Amino acid sequence: MTRRSKGTGDRGLKVRVKTAAGRRESSTRWLHRQLNDPYVRRAKADGYRSRAAYKLLEIDEKHNILKPGYRVVDLGAAPGGWCQVAAAKVQSSIDAPKVVGIDYLEMDHVRGAIFLQKDFLDDDAPDALMEALGGHRPDVV
Repeated sequence: MTRRSKGTGDRGLKVRVKTAAGRRESSTRWLHRQLNDPYVRRAKADGYRSRAAYKLLEIDEKHNILKPGYRVVDLGAAPGGWCQVAAAKVQSSIDAPKVVGIDYLEMDHVRGAIFLQKDFLDDDAPDALMEALGGHRPDVV
């Protein structure tokens, strides 16, 4: 009997990954896991940037850490899945963003969030984060 998950888009189909010249075995295994991961498929179908969005949703469901109006800082924000979830949960808007993501990697804009491209360990990072939050301290990091 085949077990099906409702709404995941996973029909039990597996993507086969061929080895390629110059690709290490570990890279081939990672690519195989990525292409066959039901959460990756589900994230794509639900419009999230990464499967990590579901981790934050699960954490919030269990601990209720994201409340409307809270100010949130996402350290290591790229590719932005957590910023997407946080912006929706705290009802952050374009006019009054309450979510700030910071990463040294480039990241596309997330509606309702401000993105700072820098290392959060830089000396000026705390001041930049506070400025992005309008001088208010974050409620959740």
